[in-house]
Amino acid sequence: MLELLSFDVLDSTQKFLIHYLREKESNQLPLVVLSNQQNNGIGSRNNCWEQVENALTFSFALDLEVFPQDLPLQSCSLYVGFLFKEYINQLGYQVWMKWPNDLYLEESKIGGIITQNLGSIIVCGIGLNLNASSFASLKVNWSKEEKQKKVVEFLNFLMTFPKWKEIFSKYKLEFYKNSNFVFHHRDLEISLQDVELCEDGSILSGNQRFYSLR
Repeated sequence: MLELLSFDVLDSTQKFLIHYLREKESNQLPLVVLSNQQNNGIGSRNNCWEQVENALTFSFALDLEVFPQDLPLQSCSLYVGFLFKEYINQLGYQVWMKWPNDLYLEESKIGGIITQNLGSIIVCGIGLNLNASSFASLKVNWSKEEKQKKVVEFLNFLMTFPKWKEIFSKYKLEFYKNSNFVFHHRDLEISLQDVELCEDGSILSGNQRFYSLR
C-alpha cells in the first residue's frame, strides 16, 4: 500500500523524507513525499535546484530488495530516471535522459533525479519543470491534485520493475543524444562525445570509469 504525504511547501522533499525515515522506528514502504512548491531542492553535485513557477517535485522511498536483482546499485538513478522519462513521454512529451541523471527537452535541461542509499532503503528525488518563465519546461500547469495523480501513476509504473538489462538496452539506443554534452565530475568536465557506455551503466573516458550514482 503506497503512502503519500502531500504538502503545499517544503524546503526539500528529499531532505524531509530522509529525516522522516530516520526519526520513525518503522516505516511503511513505499513512501512518497510530494510538495506543490519546493524552496531549497537538491540539484546535481549538491547544488540548489532553481525554483520555478510550477514544478513537479517529489521523493520516494523503496526497499532495496524490491528492485530487480540484475540492477547495479550505482546505476539506480539511471534506472529510475529512464522509467520516469518513459512515463512522461507516454503523456505525450519528448523528454530524453542525459547521462547520468538529467532530464532534457531537446537541448535544455528540465529536470533531474537524485538517488541515495540509506542502508536497505533507496530514497529517490525527482524534479521536473512544468512551467517556467526563465527555464525550459513542459509548459503545463498541473494542479496539486493532478500532481498527486501523476506521482501515483508513475510509482505504479515504476513498480512493475522491469529488468535492468531491458532498461539498459533501451537507454543504449538513445545514448547518442549525449554526444553534444559534457559531464561534470568534481573539478573535471568530460565530453560525452567519445565515451564508452558500459553494461553496468558506467562510462569509460580514456582509462577512467565514472558511475551514475548521484
